[in-house]
Parts: sequence; structure tokens; C-alpha cells
Amino acid sequence: MKSKPRLNLDVAPLFEARWTGLSVFTQRLANALLRSGELEVEFVRGLARLPTALVLDSLRAGLGGYLMDVLDPARAAPLAPAGLDVPVLYPTSKGVMSGLAAREASVIHDLTTLFMPETHDEGNVALHLDHLAEALATDDAVFCISQTTRAALQMAAPSATPRLRLIEQYVEWPEAFALACSNLPALPLPPFALVIGTIEPRKNLQLLLTALERSDLGEFPARFVVVGRQGWQVETLLAGISPRQQERVIFTGYISEFAKYRLLAQAEFLVFPSLCEGFGIPALEAMSLGKPVLASRGGSLPEVVGDAGVYFDPLSSEEFSAALREIADPRRCVELGRRAGLRAREFTPQRMAAPVIEWLKS
Repeated sequence: MKSKPRLNLDVAPLFEARWTGLSVFTQRLANALLRSGELEVEFVRGLARLPTALVLDSLRAGLGGYLMDVLDPARAAPLAPAGLDVPVLYPTSKGVMSGLAAREASVIHDLTTLFMPETHDEGNVALHLDHLAEALATDDAVFCISQTTRAALQMAAPSATPRLRLIEQYVEWPEAFALACSNLPALPLPPFALVIGTIEPRKNLQLLLTALERSDLGEFPARFVVVGRQGWQVETLLAGISPRQQERVIFTGYISEFAKYRLLAQAEFLVFPSLCEGFGIPALEAMSLGKPVLASRGGSLPEVVGDAGVYFDPLSSEEFSAALREIADPRRCVELGRRAGLRAREFTPQRMAAPVIEWLKS
């Protein structure tokens, strides 16, 4: 019997105490590769091999604190070194790890740090770009999470073009979420739309706040619930909120995956005003629950949302207001919701795993 290709999957993002975009991406990638049954997958963090059983427990639990606690260097036994003869896949930039393994691949999520540096903290820009050229030079394959990201990387590093591959995410909620949600009373909220994302300039929440001050929006019936941690320049944004805006917008801060699921299940639709997105996983998460998306044309959102959304120019409050009125129409919202569920089912674990399997077998 022919042996399966081996892969070391770096799961460093799983060690975050609060799982957000990159941690969840790593979780879903690991699950997709394991479910394929076509690879021998082992888990590493840097140069250390991690106990498979512990990582699997963390994947099931959806918690990073579990790994941090169990593998606390002060108490845990020393870890075995990773085999550098085995190909390694990094779910994000490799940083200083470049060139250590015989075959390496990494995932590029977006290049807004390069093309829109003014929307990021200077330290964040440096962190993302310091090792990019070195990482690309030592990558056997470079996985881009959307066509938009691939096109941006082709512009930034044309020599990497032959090694670029597309890897698209999927959404999979724990089965217990739907059961728990059905057994809980509805959240005591008026009709609302949901906004998900770190509160920072690139997420463009200011567009929504500006629209709420427009007279042509009238007495828009829904409220807006904003989910996400506070990021760079959040103080400036929050300090400028008017009393009218405060009446219409609720900020939750960081919440658990189940709390996010529950809000999505009850929301009328998702609002995604971002200036540019590498993929936009909250859009796919909303669509998986039959919710349409009010989506910016910035970045990858049109290729993810497809015909399940209403689009607007992220720099135009007039366009945003018109799109908001359109998606708020009950008949239009129901129509788009049907399309959303169908569109979300096109993104599967098999689709995510396929390009990695193809790389390892090439």
C-alpha cells in the first residue's frame, strides 16, 4: 500500500487565549486536512512537535487557553523536535522560521499592510512586512485565501506567481450550537443588523456611523450590534459618536463563538463596511445561517458573497445608505437569505483541503 504524504502543520495560532480570525482559520484548516484522510498530519509549533491528542482536544473544544495551560513550559515535559525532512505548512507568515524545513508553504491572508499602510499601526505594518520577502523566497508553495489576495501578491512579488495557490475557507459550527440556541429564549433586542470585526480604521465602521446622521436614511427601523475587540485608534472613533448614533449602535466587545452564532441567528442581516478584506469569514458565517450581507466592494467580499448580498462603495455614505434601505426591505432580505444559504454550501472542507493535498502530491 502506498504511504500517504506527511505534513507538519504549524498550529501556533491555536495558542491564542481568544480565538479570532487566524485561530479559527487554523482550526478549520486542521479539521479539513484530517477529514480528507489523504495525509499523515502531525502538529508542530516552531521546531517542536506537539502531542496529537492534545491538539485534537483543543480543536474540538475551540479553546486556546487549554493548550497554553497543558503545555506550560514550567510544568510540561520537554517536547520532541519536529522532523525538518517533513513538509511544513504555516497558516500565516513564517516570520523567523523561514528556510528551516526541506519544503515549506505559508498562507497569505491580505496585503493591506503593504497597499494600505495608513489603515494599520506602524508596528503592525513592520511585523507583517519585515519577513515577507524572505518567507516568499523559501516557500515551495504560497497559499492565498482569495483571488483578491493572490492578485495583490502578484503585483507585490511577481517572481512568486508560479507558486501561488488558492485556498478558500469554509464554515462549520459545532452541532451543539444549534441545539443550545433552540433551547434558549430570543435575545431581548429589537430588530438588528450585525457588524463583526475588530474596531480599527480598515474595518470602516465610521461609514455606518456617518450614514446614521444622514437625513435620507429616515427613521431606519433596525439597530446595529457591533461585535469585536477594540483595536488601533478606537479611542478616536468612540470619542466622536453622537447621541443619535449611541441610540442606534450597541458595542459588545469580544464575545465567544457561541455568542456570535446566537447573534447571527437572530440578526436580520450582516453589515460589512470594510475598506478591504482578504477573505471576509464573517460574511460566510452569516450566509451559512441564511443571512444576507450588506457588503463593501472592497477586496474579496464580492467573490465570497456572490449574489447573496447588496454592495456599496466603502467610501460613499450615499451608496451605503441606499444599499442599507434596499437590504432592509423584508422581501429583498428573504430573497437574499435563500441565496446566502446556497452560496455558503459551496465552501466545503474538501475545497479547503484540496490545494494542500495537491501541493504535497506534486
